[in-house]
Amino acid sequence: MSRRTGDPARVFTGIGSSYERVATLLSFGQDARWRSALVDSVNAKPGEMVLDVATGTGMVARELSKRYACRVVGLDQSEDMLRDAVRRDGHIPLVRAMAERLPFPDHSFDHVTFTYLLRYVDDPAATLRELARVLKPGGRLATLEFGVPSNPLWRLLWRLYTRVGLRIAGRAVSPRWGSVGAFLGPSIERFYRAHPQGRIERYWREAGMIDVATRRMSLGGGTVMSATRCQPRTEPSTRIRSLGAAFYALRPGGWRDYWTLLHPPYTLWHLSYVLLGAALAPSPDPRIVGGALLAFGLAVGVGAHAFDELQGRPLRTSIPGPVLVTMGVIAIAAAVALGVVAATVVGWTFLAFVALGAALVAGYAFELPLVHSDVGFAVAWGAFPVVATANAVGAPPLPTVVAATAAAFLSLAQRRLSTRVRSIRRRADSVQGEVRYRDGTAERIDAGALIAAPESALRLLWIAAFALALALLLSRWTA
Repeated sequence: MSRRTGDPARVFTGIGSSYERVATLLSFGQDARWRSALVDSVNAKPGEMVLDVATGTGMVARELSKRYACRVVGLDQSEDMLRDAVRRDGHIPLVRAMAERLPFPDHSFDHVTFTYLLRYVDDPAATLRELARVLKPGGRLATLEFGVPSNPLWRLLWRLYTRVGLRIAGRAVSPRWGSVGAFLGPSIERFYRAHPQGRIERYWREAGMIDVATRRMSLGGGTVMSATRCQPRTEPSTRIRSLGAAFYALRPGGWRDYWTLLHPPYTLWHLSYVLLGAALAPSPDPRIVGGALLAFGLAVGVGAHAFDELQGRPLRTSIPGPVLVTMGVIAIAAAVALGVVAATVVGWTFLAFVALGAALVAGYAFELPLVHSDVGFAVAWGAFPVVATANAVGAPPLPTVVAATAAAFLSLAQRRLSTRVRSIRRRADSVQGEVRYRDGTAERIDAGALIAAPESALRLLWIAAFALALALLLSRWTA
């Protein structure tokens, strides 16, 4: 990497030993989540060779090796960073070199990753061509870079934090980190003024990359891009037809986008936990049950999903960003208001559940790792509705704990089933392969076959969960 305005080589010298810890702190845990998403987009196979450019202290290189059991080579121009990478894991080969002049022959690596790189080179387009040069045809090129939020409100908050907050927080760690904090915000904006996102994607295509995908994360503060090195097809490939973003997604456009946004099957699945919590009481008050259904429907079905759609448009809707923000804010505010009203009936201690519920939805909106993890999802969207509703209707503690545990495991199963389905529907370009049986027969694998079993289970389980919880509640009211 060449040394540009602000001399990043000088700015980042001397922070290798504290880099990982402080980067996590200053990004509120988002940096690690972004790097994990970068690793997700590679999908390497065991034994494949991966080059990690601008490896720094080796965070991505270590995660690639751990996740895929692949062979990884790390490359960086900073001796300080590489020294710390060796200290953290001496098994990963490291090379000191510049990304613009890679010391490797053509087509040397199955996949190439790079992190926070293009802002520090004089010619991003030429650097991408150099990265693509060492990549084998069919291999994945993936990157993580800081972004600038497109929404005016988030952009204002982002600018306030990167101009003031980062500088103050960095200085609290050390003078060197204070310089880093002062450097980052202006550096990011200068880069995108010179190279808008659309132009960057064009650089990728001109470098020979196809199926370029851009994923905006954390309200646009981070951007993960990935693509495949084009290759001549020597045999027919099974291209993924347009599967749609989800099995319940309607054709994009108009009112259909709002239906898709609500995730109807999954929303009803999570509302079944409200019914389950209510059914634990001997005589649940229908007014409390109705209010709980409405509150959770607004908070999860509308609020959380509206903010989630702002993060890279996973459902491919065309709902304007300001409309999504307005929907999310109003829905969450209305849910909180219903919770406050409920507290006047069931007791003011219920406000603790109201506050916790609002915090969980906010954490989901800002993609905090605590909520977006498997366990966080299971507790927030499975156990919490059971416990909150059971408390409101006066259910006994022991059945509440058992039912909340069951709901958490059901939510965890939902997430495990849906993760692979979402990945193929929303990110995959093609699926190739076959299953060979002992009797000599073979079965080709395509995208539909790969997601058929987990998606069929999802289609059935939301109905079963809702029907079972409703039956339990009706049994109380008709006894």
